[in-house]
Formats: sequence, C-alpha cells, structure tokens
Amino acid sequence: MWRRLAAPIVGALIAGLTWWWLRPRPSGSITSVRQAVDSATRLRPSETIADALAQLVVVGSGSSLGREAAPRQMAALAAQGLSETFDVDAATRRVLLASAAGAGLASVYNVPAAGALYALELTVRPNLHTKRGWGQVGIAVIISALSTVTAWLFNHDRPIYSSPAVTVTGAGLGWVVLVVAVSTLVGAGVGVLFGQMKRRVSVTSRLWWTVPLGSVGVTVIALMAPQVVGNGQVIVNLVLAHPVAPVTLAILLVGKVLATTVALRSGAAGGLLTPSLASGALVGTLIAAAAGIESLSQAAMMAIVGAGCVLSMTQRAPLFAAAFALELTRAGALGIPVVVVAVLLGWAGFVLIDKRGLGIHGGIGRAPGNTSDSR
Repeated sequence: MWRRLAAPIVGALIAGLTWWWLRPRPSGSITSVRQAVDSATRLRPSETIADALAQLVVVGSGSSLGREAAPRQMAALAAQGLSETFDVDAATRRVLLASAAGAGLASVYNVPAAGALYALELTVRPNLHTKRGWGQVGIAVIISALSTVTAWLFNHDRPIYSSPAVTVTGAGLGWVVLVVAVSTLVGAGVGVLFGQMKRRVSVTSRLWWTVPLGSVGVTVIALMAPQVVGNGQVIVNLVLAHPVAPVTLAILLVGKVLATTVALRSGAAGGLLTPSLASGALVGTLIAAAAGIESLSQAAMMAIVGAGCVLSMTQRAPLFAAAFALELTRAGALGIPVVVVAVLLGWAGFVLIDKRGLGIHGGIGRAPGNTSDSR
C-alpha cells in the first residue's frame, strides 16, 4: 500500500518541479509540436527533452494520461534537427515535422497506418487534388513505415493489446449500432470536458504542488478502481480478455474519465489517445454486458468499435481513430470493415447533428479545446 501511495506522489513531484522550472510565467506551456509545425517556431531541444521525460515519469508513476505525446515530441525534435542540417524549405519542414511526430506514435504503439494518418488528418491535411498533396501522403507513409519497422528490433512486431479474433452476428450488428450512437455521444462529451481542462492552464509557480496533488486525487480514485492508473492499457486488455460485471465496467468508466480530468486539471501534460481509447472500450463492453452477450469475440468487436468512436470524437479524426483501434488490437479481417464503417457512421451522424447548431464540431483534426499542447 505504501508503494501505491508513494510512487505517484514522488513521480508527480519530480514532474511538477520540472514543469515549474520549464514553463513560462505566469502560465503557459513550452513550444509544442503543433506550434512548431504550424509556424516557424523552433522546438527548444533541452526544453522538449525535459518535458518529454517529465511526461513519462508522471504517467509511469500512475497518472491517468497517455505516454504517446513524449515520443511524438522527441521524433519531431529529431526531424527539426535534420531539416535545419539540410536547410529544407518551410513547406517541406512542416511535412517532415508532422510526419515524424506521427512516426513517433507509430513506433511506440506499432501502428504504421495510424501514425501516417495522425500526421495527415490532424496536422498536414493535404489537398489530394494536387500532386503536392499526394507527395505529402507519400512522405508521411514512408516515414511512419520505416519508424515502425525499426521499432520491431525492440517490440518484435507484437500488438499492444491482446484481442480474440472478433466476430459479429446479424443480431449483434444491431448492438454495434447502439454502441456507435452511445460512444459517439460519450466521446463528444469527454472531448469537451478534456478540452475545458486543457484550456484552464495552471499557474506555473504552483505546478510543484498542484501536479502531486492531482496524483493524490488519481490515487484515491485508484483505491476503488485500481485499473484507472496509467494510460489505459490495463483496462483495454482486461475487457478484451475477460468477462467483466456491468457494475465494475461502469465504475471503471467513470473512474477513468474522472482520473484523467483530475490529472489534466492539475497541470500535468500527457497524451489523451489511450485514455480516450480505454473509455470507449468500456462503453462498448458495458453495452455488450448489459445486452447479455457472452461471446468474448463479439464483446471484443463492440469494445473496439466503442474505442474507435470515442477516440474519433476526442481527436476529431475518424480515419486515424479507426486505424489506431484496429492496429492496436489486430482483431482479424472481419473487424476492419465493421470498425471503419462504424466509426465513420458515428462521425457522420455527429457532423450532421452539429450542423443544426450545437457548435462543438471544431473541424477534422482539431480537437475541442485545442491549445498549444501537442496532445
């Protein structure tokens, strides 16, 4: 018990002191990958490296955030150095930095297609009616593929999540449609909530104690739901491999969203991809459990659909979300058309509803509440 209490506090104190030293005053963030891509602003090597290490420390010690932002920053920093060494033009530099950031994500999670789509859909957004646009696509795909293959030296091409080969029956498709509707709504709400927390940038001079205090809050939640700590990998592996009681799933869903909100509000930096993915997987599995579906393979399909739909909402990137959910789980050939169609269906429904005046759409590739943070 003392380790469960001490580790998050010590890790958050290290990270909080680092951000207290790094970030501008009275509040703000260091130069992000998004700022470096969208403008001529440089990533400062010492700041970027220290910030990335602080993120890994705070996530590794138990905060409820993703670990994917750190490798994106490091990869973009490397691309910036190469761009300056070879004196490339501004347009090429932009594509290289965005593609490298996506490749950093691809190599850590072994998701080459999702890495390329992350760069293209969220940052570059190429014009596919031009040769230049297709050239940008080629650059992103090649860099992401090379990065992923290089990482096979360490991960041996193993998927991050262990999923059974998914199946879905005719009757099960109706439940999948319900998962799409519910997880899309949940994802839209979670996206707005996380965006609000990111907009409320903590005062820099307080980070040395607000970040540890946030980790204390996450630890308190984890005493009731231990699986909420970390980036969400434990939760996804749990729901894909074992039947879980609906009450437990509901507790985990509320706990994960709450823990991530607390971590963000404390001023901690980290990714939101895997927390969003875990929340969506819980939504899909909860509906499967409530429907009395006992087949693990069919419940897994619903979990992956839910994960993709929630992620598409929080990131405003449906193609990336579908690819990320599929590549992480490698759930089989049947999962590809079902998940892709489901995520695009949810996204299309959200866009149509939002055009009636809800005002939270924000456009593909720009998450709600987008700040300078690299997400």
